[in-house]
Amino acid sequence: MSAQLKALNLGVDNQKQPVVIEHEPPFASSSEYTSLEIGTVDEHNRNVFSRTLSKGRALEAWMDRKMGVERDAIQRVPEDQRKPPRLWNIMFLWFSMLFSPTLLSIGTLGPIFGLSVKDASIIMVFAAALGSIIPSFTAILSPHTGLRQIAVSRFAFGIWGAKVCGLLNIITNIGFAIVNCIIAGQLISAVSEDTVPIAAGIIIVAVLGFIISLFGFAVIHHWESVAWIWILVLLCVEWGQSARYFTPTPNLSMVTGIDNSGAALSFFATMFGTCAAWCSMAGDYYVHYPTKIDKRLVFGLTWIGLMVPSIVVGLLGVFYGGIIMSNEAMSNVYNEGGIGALMIATMRPSGWAKFAGVCYALSFLANLVGIFYSSSLSIQIWGKYWMAVPRFFWNLLLAAITLGAAWGGRYVLEEILNNFLALLGYWTISFGSILAIEHFYIRPKIGGYDLDGWQDPKKLPLGFAGLGTLVVSFGCSFIGMNQTWYAGPCAKLIGAYGGDVGDYFVLVITLVLYPVLRTLEVKYSGR
Repeated sequence: MSAQLKALNLGVDNQKQPVVIEHEPPFASSSEYTSLEIGTVDEHNRNVFSRTLSKGRALEAWMDRKMGVERDAIQRVPEDQRKPPRLWNIMFLWFSMLFSPTLLSIGTLGPIFGLSVKDASIIMVFAAALGSIIPSFTAILSPHTGLRQIAVSRFAFGIWGAKVCGLLNIITNIGFAIVNCIIAGQLISAVSEDTVPIAAGIIIVAVLGFIISLFGFAVIHHWESVAWIWILVLLCVEWGQSARYFTPTPNLSMVTGIDNSGAALSFFATMFGTCAAWCSMAGDYYVHYPTKIDKRLVFGLTWIGLMVPSIVVGLLGVFYGGIIMSNEAMSNVYNEGGIGALMIATMRPSGWAKFAGVCYALSFLANLVGIFYSSSLSIQIWGKYWMAVPRFFWNLLLAAITLGAAWGGRYVLEEILNNFLALLGYWTISFGSILAIEHFYIRPKIGGYDLDGWQDPKKLPLGFAGLGTLVVSFGCSFIGMNQTWYAGPCAKLIGAYGGDVGDYFVLVITLVLYPVLRTLEVKYSGR
């Protein structure tokens, strides 16, 4: 590998003569980037680009050699090169990512929508259990293929369709990262008694998350295998300390009749979408497990790893929502300082509250690390030029975008939650359903997966069926969508405030349309 890097010369040889390479697959390994003709760009610009990119790759190689920073993560991992983590890491990975206060803010939406704490709690449990099924399934595809999650989607969406899915994955991940950074900033500000601004907390968490994400697969697995333990202890204490503020009327709903049904549907859609959204990156952390690993075991451990922390933290969030709606003093704390300030206000004594608040703020690192890592891979799936740029640059760019967006939206967290999270379920339901239909219905008919051709456009589907189904199903979701900025015609029929049924439209359209379109695609294209 080091010899290849010493020979790395992007665009010019030692005599500064351009070398033209013939047709390449959509992207290739870094060892294949020994030369690159940049079209008709003048010689000076070509040399500057080549030298800059060459230095970046050399820096990445040095970081790999000195610090173990993972290189070429987007490439398929053959069976003989895999270094599987411990089996239990499949579950502990998600424990670390989700045992954090993120879902507290989502859980509060149930009572805020007008639901009783009891009803919101029941909906929370079912939404978490059902939503976690989708990423648990998509995750089983990566050990079998040795490919990251978005790369696997090429076998259903084709080259260009997978690029679209990669973009959607980035948007989804950055949305979660923004929420994480804002809550972390609120916590640090509350711990400092407002002497440290929320923006400072956002910067601290975003920068630390970026640094850890640089190291890649092995370090992330080690980090995520233990990061959850202390936070789970803190959450258990938090349950006990905040109980004194729980609403004395957990069965009381602010809305009744069909209005209650509409609120229930909207809250279910938000929680379901939050859990399902991991389906576009779940398999990224399983590529080193053996090809013949029991798929049922992978599915089960992933499902438990996603569902348990979602329910534990989400239910606490529901009870926090009950506090906000029933306790005026605590409601004022929430309105002034957000969910972070409310958490600090429920803990005693103040020294313990500040210590726990700092720990909670740092707990977001596990989530941010995974988000930056997987999102950088989704950028590299766009093509050879994107892959030629070192992964650490994309991590830096993603962290900068997250920091800027969180900084700008630090006072409107609830609006971000209402306008963004429910949208996640629409495309992820279609994405996961398409991969399931492809795996169980299409691939057995055409001889399985041609793993050697995973980056060859001539061996992959055209993508019209997958991308067409994704677009049509998402378009149909607007019929049942119920957002603060838009309510579909069907959603408006469910109570005075509407009810979100967009998920069901997406699921039905995908299950009906994709098998038909994909069968026709195979018939006329042969792939």
